[in-house]
Amino acid sequence: MAARGPAARAGARPKLDLQFLQRFLQIQKVLFPSWSSQNALMFLTLLFVALLEQLVIYQVGLIPSQYYGVLGNKDLDGFKTLTFLAVMLIVLNSMLKSFDQFTCNLLYVSWRKDLTEHLHHLYFQGRVYYTLNVLRDDVDNPDQRISQDVERFCRQLSSMASKLIISPFTLIYYTYQCFQR
Repeated sequence: MAARGPAARAGARPKLDLQFLQRFLQIQKVLFPSWSSQNALMFLTLLFVALLEQLVIYQVGLIPSQYYGVLGNKDLDGFKTLTFLAVMLIVLNSMLKSFDQFTCNLLYVSWRKDLTEHLHHLYFQGRVYYTLNVLRDDVDNPDQRISQDVERFCRQLSSMASKLIISPFTLIYYTYQCFQR
């Protein structure tokens, strides 16, 4: 059996397997060292804001059906009240979306800092720096690769964070609503 060297690994496709899960969980330990860490609290804030955003979106979706009743009864005061409520919900939704994006960007910066520091600590530990820079020809500028890969990973993770954390709650809620109907 031939040894798997760098050339063999270069053409291999990434797999969603146990090794991927173990590595991802190791990264999560770096990003979320404890429940009271800044990253964990920001993530919980993001969860709260995303849930609140979904609630507001649901309420905005109910307004058009209420307009039928108000317009059908020719109720001017009801129309003004409903329009004011709709505008307030839309403004609140915009503010929540902005706060959601702001929190995701803060998470990105914090995750990038923590992960880069952790990986650079491992990189400069022992003889890893010497081995990669002097003895290995297949890795070009490893410290820059670390920074760029961490930047890409954290950017992608932060852009997916709010969508990933809200999806299970949305799925459960609408499944429950379908079951009730």
